[in-house]
Amino acid sequence: MKRIIHKLKNRQGLTLVEMVAAAGVLALLSLILNTGLLMAQNSYYTMTGEAESQLLVSTLTDLLSNELRYARDVEVNADGELVRYTSANYGRNTSLALNAEGQLEANSRLMLSSGAYGNGAYQIQSWSIVYQDGLFTVTLDIAGGHDISNQTEFSVRCLNAAA
Repeated sequence: MKRIIHKLKNRQGLTLVEMVAAAGVLALLSLILNTGLLMAQNSYYTMTGEAESQLLVSTLTDLLSNELRYARDVEVNADGELVRYTSANYGRNTSLALNAEGQLEANSRLMLSSGAYGNGAYQIQSWSIVYQDGLFTVTLDIAGGHDISNQTEFSVRCLNAAA
């Protein structure tokens, strides 16, 4: 027993310099870990945002393609831009417009739920629909947070075009 007590008395603790050095190493490791996590989180949000904006563009492309393919009584302005048409889904004198949140409406009714726009995270910045010789040309520009944007242009042949 005397031997154990003697060993405990001869033991030296950590010096102040060793403690400060250990704290510095831990702080440095914490900083590196925090920076890595922030970079991973930012990358995740960017990738998710790009995927969601691509999904919105794809959904709008399908929706407008199906809507315009069966349009009747198409009316355009002098520049060939769509003014109104007869829709199988929305009736006579259907006009398309953007609401205040940048969501597409037909006759003041949302064509897609707000969930499709990421509950407000994404919106249509600009769009145009030009009709010429039985062919609609649609241009869409989608934007959202984290500097995400997505553009598309596509054409749809109108099956009910007057010959």
